[in-house]
Amino acid sequence: MTAKESGLSKKIGTFSIWAIGVGLVISGESFGWNLGWGITGPVWFFVPVVVAAVMYFGLVQSLIELACVYPDAVGPHDYVERAFGRNVGSFIALAILFEFLFATPAIASSLGEYLGFLIDDLSLAPYIGIAFLAVFSVVNLIELHLGVRLLVILTLLAIAELFLYQGAVVSSFDLNFIRENPFGVLDFQTFMAAIPYAIWLFLAIEGISLMTKDIEDTNLRRTIGRGYYAAFFTLLALALLVLFLAAGGIDWGNPASKSILEENHPMPASLALILGREHVLVQVFTFIGLFGLIASLQGVALAATTQLETLLPNIEIKLLSRRAIAALLVFIVSSGAILVSQTGFLIELSVFGAVCMYLSVCLSLIFLRGKAQLKKTDATSVKRYFHSNFNGILSAVSAWGAAAIALLCIVAFARLQFTAFVIFIICGILYALIKHRK
Repeated sequence: MTAKESGLSKKIGTFSIWAIGVGLVISGESFGWNLGWGITGPVWFFVPVVVAAVMYFGLVQSLIELACVYPDAVGPHDYVERAFGRNVGSFIALAILFEFLFATPAIASSLGEYLGFLIDDLSLAPYIGIAFLAVFSVVNLIELHLGVRLLVILTLLAIAELFLYQGAVVSSFDLNFIRENPFGVLDFQTFMAAIPYAIWLFLAIEGISLMTKDIEDTNLRRTIGRGYYAAFFTLLALALLVLFLAAGGIDWGNPASKSILEENHPMPASLALILGREHVLVQVFTFIGLFGLIASLQGVALAATTQLETLLPNIEIKLLSRRAIAALLVFIVSSGAILVSQTGFLIELSVFGAVCMYLSVCLSLIFLRGKAQLKKTDATSVKRYFHSNFNGILSAVSAWGAAAIALLCIVAFARLQFTAFVIFIICGILYALIKHRK
């Protein structure tokens, strides 16, 4: 095979973009939302979910335009660097790393609990999660295209698992369970406390932007646009179906139902309440449900490794490449987080890094569009697409809307989750000092 043919064989198209986007996120349907239920209740939780969906739609619009105008970018921090300089870009690169690095152990923890539930020994859950981390640390070293193909297969299995869950829950669905829900309230405080778990339903879809250079460049705008939109609307539909059917399928008058609000495996736990712990469908579902978590874990661990690899200095260690060092560091940090941190706190840390990046990316689009208009040109001659090729009103409304919601989330997290805020700022300052000295 010639070098040219080999390069083409590694390019990904619309279907793969969709699979990557859905696969990175789909674990959000498997756990995390139940923690939001514990704050607002199932009914009121739809409010932060809708707000999060609006933010992500605006973010997707912004990322599509930026990916087309700057196809050589290696990630969202590249857009920020183009707009606001290297220092701000470096800080956002760290925010992206925070997002994927702490999402990885959160997903691994839930994966361990799903398998622990299946074998009826939850005490093994942390070690099961660490074992899966080790496997994917090796897989992500082999080749990007192998990882993408594996993610496609796992994503399709994960979607099948969600449909199986929805079909099983429908058998006990009753609108009275929703109407007579005995808990939950929505005010500003509970809304802001619950929105991280609503964001978790969509978090990591932007991981597609880390692979822009690997996307087919023939009709790039259509390929990226269709892939992003298909992924976003698939995730939105799946999230709304799971939340609505689960809320109406669980008898909240049963005191045992409240335990679901604290589990890392709410879907098999809720099916066990509905059908019985030993029901064959519960066992089958839990087994298939592992694939959704595996899909997200493989994709998010790949994104974390890819992002960390770009941040590492040019060092050489015998028998270890930069990618191997990055994979090893992701494994060590994630394993430690599984053993010492609560899943909810890991989700909050991940979301905090994500919304910082969302704010900066949307502001970057606004700034770069303005800069392009002033210069009467918005890309170098080698680019196929320009900011002027995109609807200016739609771009502005999408970017400003997503930026406003992201800023609201940042302010709320700084107030409500002060520990996560301090950790993030300290790491950001240390990283900035290291980069400055370099």
